Amino acid sequence: MAERDQRRSADRNIVHCLRCHKPQENLPVHLARFCMRNGSTPEERMEEVQKARASSREWIFNNRTWDYRRLREILPDTHSWAVMVKELLRRGFFITNQLQESHTALDPYSDSDTTDRDPPSTQTSSVRIKMKEAGLYGKFPANAELLVDFKKHLMKSLRVSHCQTKVDNVSRFLRYLQPTASEPSLDFLSKSTETRDFLTALQRTDMGTTTFYSYIRSIIRFLEYLTTRLDLCRTDPELRSKCQSYTDTLKTVSKTHDKTWDTRRFSERAPSIKDCQRILTVAKSDFLRIHGDLLTGTAVSSPDKTLYRYYLQALLVFRHMQRPGAVTGLTDEDWVERIAHGGRVVIGVRKEKTASIQIALTQEEEACFQLYYKQIRPGNIRLETFCQGFFVSSSGEAVSNVSHDVNHLHEMYKLACVTSQDVRRAFRSAPQSLPVHKQRAVNLYLSNNTGNPTPQDTVDAAELLDSLSGGTRFTKRFLCLKARFPVSLEGQPPLKKQRVDSGFPEDRVLYDKWRASQYKQREQYLLSHFTHSKASAGKVARLIAQEGWKTNSPKPEEVERLWKPAPPDSIEANQVIIKCVSEQTWTGLAAKNFGDEHGLGVVATRPFSKGDVVCDFHGKVNPAAEGRAMMMKGLRDLLFFRAGHRDLCVDAQTPCECHPDTHTVGRRITHSQSPNLEPLHCVLKLHGRHQDVILFKALVDISIDTQLKFYSGEIVKSFLGLELDWPDE
Repeated sequence: MAERDQRRSADRNIVHCLRCHKPQENLPVHLARFCMRNGSTPEERMEEVQKARASSREWIFNNRTWDYRRLREILPDTHSWAVMVKELLRRGFFITNQLQESHTALDPYSDSDTTDRDPPSTQTSSVRIKMKEAGLYGKFPANAELLVDFKKHLMKSLRVSHCQTKVDNVSRFLRYLQPTASEPSLDFLSKSTETRDFLTALQRTDMGTTTFYSYIRSIIRFLEYLTTRLDLCRTDPELRSKCQSYTDTLKTVSKTHDKTWDTRRFSERAPSIKDCQRILTVAKSDFLRIHGDLLTGTAVSSPDKTLYRYYLQALLVFRHMQRPGAVTGLTDEDWVERIAHGGRVVIGVRKEKTASIQIALTQEEEACFQLYYKQIRPGNIRLETFCQGFFVSSSGEAVSNVSHDVNHLHEMYKLACVTSQDVRRAFRSAPQSLPVHKQRAVNLYLSNNTGNPTPQDTVDAAELLDSLSGGTRFTKRFLCLKARFPVSLEGQPPLKKQRVDSGFPEDRVLYDKWRASQYKQREQYLLSHFTHSKASAGKVARLIAQEGWKTNSPKPEEVERLWKPAPPDSIEANQVIIKCVSEQTWTGLAAKNFGDEHGLGVVATRPFSKGDVVCDFHGKVNPAAEGRAMMMKGLRDLLFFRAGHRDLCVDAQTPCECHPDTHTVGRRITHSQSPNLEPLHCVLKLHGRHQDVILFKALVDISIDTQLKFYSGEIVKSFLGLELDWPDE
């Protein structure tokens, strides 16, 4: 009986339930007992069974087979499609049009330690085939003692997280020079002719320049590892000198092969600043195209997003002279804490291995980085990967090899690769015409030996570097344009004919810069109308309508977003606040009786936003000693505070000289352990002389009819910690 039931079960077709998506051996019984047990007829259940069977047939005939090329279109990231192919095969799917070689592993010829690469092209496949034909594809076993120890050295001593490519490069190199050996040995150090043949054979496979040099770098890294093996050095006392000689041979051989390749890395002629920054000029048109697509919401492909990231990294390396380690160390927290200073945006990078450094971006550059931060980076973040880096690859991991990304960008535009050392060397030799103190500032900036630089120091150094690279030519040209066509709130940008007639280029670069300056000017003008209260979109829209601006006008929502509470120095110069304090004409406040237990308090009759100045605590300012004496006499309504080295007290109970008959609203505000106001000390010019004033600022957004409260007890920094006799909650 049991055998018969087992045979029946084996002969049944498994069909998935379309309601719970679970496989079922007997779908009609399953529907009757579970998914359709309530209120369904046998006919309805049978109809559901027919749908499920049709769906199963459709899947078997059409959906179990995948086209390999379609997978590559859907998943452009190398790591993603490789893992997906492996997983589909494991689950019993069929994949057609596969290449002869298996692509379930990452491309071994990737010159990067990252996985953020384009899918393997037919060129990569042809390179692999040529390598096999030339005998360059063979490797020693992965468990070879020398290779295993080399991998441990990379991972543990040098902290190289993705090092398998380097180990594979060395393994192929050793196998080519030792084709019959069972284990790799050190006799390759005496085979200079075979080494030359190996490099020649590599170049004949038509592999990329960066991949070729990655082989050389891997071999040099292997030679450096050998010099750390004390046991090998004891066996061969001349091992260090042999490794050094072999390294020199590698560099020499790489120079003499194929003169059309870039050998500037090992040549004596150093590239100029213009050579180093050429990639920024050549790739700029594509970068601006992608930038425009991001701004307009147009769909951007994965390769374009990667190109956008490559360009930003190159901008930091070649224009701002940052080492790849500093670019790698840039985190999302560093970006969030950036500050505006001197017309630039200063970023502090604190995870760079050598020092804590600062970068001063222009406002246009900051806008590009912000666009990447808001529209590209979030799409690469993975929940399963902990990543705080600013630059994130499509695999969800922080970019760990900026040098590779920059080299890849050069290869995309068929330019000779330039390193960060090249551009820094070019800048060190450039400031010979500058005064001595400026030369010293440039050299200190490039060496990151700046101690604790101020934002102004960083901005000054960045402007010096711009002047050396010729970046000020555009600035001078724009200054000339502004002198000829001044930027104003009501002005019109110069048309093409006007620019050309005045001797300026006919392109739109200066025109767009003029409009951007006017836009910024109008933005600041609108914000200046909302110093002590938050700007609302409706109020901003009415102000724009009053000005009559039809084009190049900031959006009200953007102005509302940009609003920030005014700092104390701007509050002290604000005429509206000065008038409200001197005349006690604060609006949006009303006294309210909260009963015998709580007494009088103050409520808001209009909304206040966080950071708004609500009112002042008005009264005569006395020394703190006098305030304590008043407390001993039973006086209330005293607020103690510290201004610099002075301990002071505001007496709000005794009528002030300026308003002897007015009951000021500030003294009615309740003291509470859960405040929505905070005191702020300012010095205002009232009645012709400067006076100490305590203002109340909103700690949170305050709605209408909300009671106002503040905490007068233990207030740190500038306020004294005195528990006062105060109207309590």
